[in-house]
Amino acid sequence: MRQGKDDESAFRKKRISPAPLKLLGQDEPHAPTVLLSSPKRAALIACLADGTLRKQRGVWTSLSEAERRIADITVANLVRDGMLTLRICGRRGVVHLTVRGRWFARTIASARLTPEH
Repeated sequence: MRQGKDDESAFRKKRISPAPLKLLGQDEPHAPTVLLSSPKRAALIACLADGTLRKQRGVWTSLSEAERRIADITVANLVRDGMLTLRICGRRGVVHLTVRGRWFARTIASARLTPEH
């Protein structure tokens, strides 16, 4: 079923506010990030700022890090792994962090900010 222009314009205007992303708590368990490849880690970190990636002009990017390009296969693998959810409207795509994805992204960010001695 083809979607109309009204649906597509509503898609562009609608802003989904992600849950506030913070670092892991002291008692919160760490996600097993050693299982992730470097591109997957980079994609999750790119998502961390606003919780989404957008596909524009054939490339997945974050609003906060527009210069960082993320490959389709990386996004597809993260969707398959349950870390991102995909929403497509017309020719545009948006992925959002899932609860699992936020946990992994927060673990990666925490590790970067508080290196182990």
